Amino acid sequence: MCLSTAWEIDEKGGRIKIREHISSVRVSGSTVTLTDLMGEEVVITGILQSIDLVKNDILVMKTAAVTAGIPPVKRYERIREIFNRCENNQMRDVDIAEITSGDIDAEVKTFCVGETVTCDKQTRDGRVTVFDICTDGMNQRLTYTLID
Repeated sequence: MCLSTAWEIDEKGGRIKIREHISSVRVSGSTVTLTDLMGEEVVITGILQSIDLVKNDILVMKTAAVTAGIPPVKRYERIREIFNRCENNQMRDVDIAEITSGDIDAEVKTFCVGETVTCDKQTRDGRVTVFDICTDGMNQRLTYTLID
């Protein structure tokens, strides 16, 4: 059984633990209801930022934090293309995911790991942002498309 820990994102972007052993999450408008293993509920007025099933983390941004200048969380389709360096293989490794993020620039930094890193950012029509990244000779492209 996988249970998660719920965290509140404060005004400075830090984490404050709300509750452990969360077994279910319900979202209704601007209300997030967290239910733990014993059936106890915690109701928070805010925005569900993310649920990470690998790390067992639930991030909730309280409404006050949203109005305090923390960027609003938006939904994106992310396409990650890894350009294969093999001469006889022209195919690209491709991963497509739907993500939520308040700052895609910060997320892109997690893909920029290495001794020699370059990153070129282009924005198209205000809805599509493309990052061309080279990390130690490996080229990849991250394309974020805003979902309404």
